[in-house]
Amino acid sequence: MNRYPTHAYAAIGIDSEQNWMNQFDLASWGIEDVAYVKPVKVEGANVFGIFAADGTELATVEDREEAYVTIRQNDLEALSVH
Repeated sequence: MNRYPTHAYAAIGIDSEQNWMNQFDLASWGIEDVAYVKPVKVEGANVFGIFAADGTELATVEDREEAYVTIRQNDLEALSVH
């Protein structure tokens, strides 16, 4: 999976041609209010990435719970992506 997705669909693995929403619908829906967490590898270490709805990486942290706390402290709604 691409660590630096160009849009949110790429980040969560949805083929936009098979979905009724286009790539910009998800990115614009709640873009300022939603962040999601997914596992990523950085220099061989398993960490958790925090991403904006448009796929922009905001931060990486070592623990999933720390990711959710960080998101909430920044007044965002947390979503999990597997």
